[in-house]
Amino acid sequence: MPLQKLYMPLLIAATIAVIIAVIQVEEWGIWAVIVLAASLLGTRKDAKAISWVQFMPAGLLTLFVFYVIYKYANPMWHRVVAMQTENIRHIFKWNEAFNAIPLNDAWIFRMWQPEWLTKYMQAVYNAGFTLSYWICVIRAFFTKDVKKLGLYALAGYLLQVPLILPFYNTILLQEVWYVQGTPDMLERVLTPQEQYMTVLNCFPSMHTSIAFAALLLVMREKSRWYKWVVGAFCVSIIISTMYLKIHWIIDVIAGMLFAWGCVKLADLIVNARFFETFTRKFEGLGSKLLAAFDTRRDRKNRDIGAEE
Repeated sequence: MPLQKLYMPLLIAATIAVIIAVIQVEEWGIWAVIVLAASLLGTRKDAKAISWVQFMPAGLLTLFVFYVIYKYANPMWHRVVAMQTENIRHIFKWNEAFNAIPLNDAWIFRMWQPEWLTKYMQAVYNAGFTLSYWICVIRAFFTKDVKKLGLYALAGYLLQVPLILPFYNTILLQEVWYVQGTPDMLERVLTPQEQYMTVLNCFPSMHTSIAFAALLLVMREKSRWYKWVVGAFCVSIIISTMYLKIHWIIDVIAGMLFAWGCVKLADLIVNARFFETFTRKFEGLGSKLLAAFDTRRDRKNRDIGAEE
């Protein structure tokens, strides 16, 4: 079979494989996959006016690179936390001060706690850290827009991780339940040492910052369906951090401000001339590959003609 006939089927198969690999990293359940699939409805309203043939090589390569970063980021994060517990002596210790501020423990979000709502909040919190990011990245892929892929990735994760570490390395603020000595509403089975390592980094709330960055960018899209589905999911993530006694209200506000700053910085990067130039050339990769296939085919036809 000629190589050009295999071109799109191979790219489609590779794309499906990458998306399945993303889902398997965190072992998302069926409900998370349904939310991801629902977010893809109405994608045409926000799609860039280029062909899939032209976009697929650059888009797939970008998606794969983001997947590799995502796959190995979690082990790296655990090493950072281990380093914090062993070596870092925090300059600021805010547990007592935050606990003394009226309403700061977000008790108002726990006035009504039916079992089904608690289970929903647990599921949203556990998946939301990565799912809100990947919903936006995968949908950006289906809009055939490398620039949008870069914007979502930078604002939602790639800028946030390095920029948030100075806060976590200087400020000791632990989760609400841990500070107040109440049961963990996430029902995590943790040893005392694991508890301490898990509840370290609260200011600002990174669950909030990732979800809020997604929310800010989602509101720019044209599809109302996408805005409602992903917007509601992102808001649920932010509420879950307070409902489950993970974050303090001030953490959440700080996380929103941090996300806003990351979005603005990402805007500056993707709108810079160098990024525009790179994106334009990178999206031309598909056309160059097709041209190479056509040249090869023409050369083969000329050779056959010469033999005859």
